Amino acid sequence: MNVVILENESQVRQMMKLPVFMMYFTTPDCGVCKVLYPRLLEETKDYNYPLLKVDASVFKELAGQHLVLSVPTVLIFRNQKELLRQSRYIDFNVITRLLDLLSD
Repeated sequence: MNVVILENESQVRQMMKLPVFMMYFTTPDCGVCKVLYPRLLEETKDYNYPLLKVDASVFKELAGQHLVLSVPTVLIFRNQKELLRQSRYIDFNVITRLLDLLSD
């Protein structure tokens, strides 16, 4: 899996051009985010979809545009449309099932 740590808004526009990608919204002071991030990487390592890691405390406008009201939040996009949103209580089974379907 290719992880991109968001540094500027143009990276988001580049990712939106991809057929499928994931976004992970986090903040530096979120303890749950720190625990779930390695698990997300482990659960999705077999899929060839990029993950854009977004610090919601820095990119507040981007978080607002995607209606991210709490962290951690995982979004999966296909053809510029949001297919899945998991916030706070992340169900990795749902994420991997969707990624399986997208891989077929």
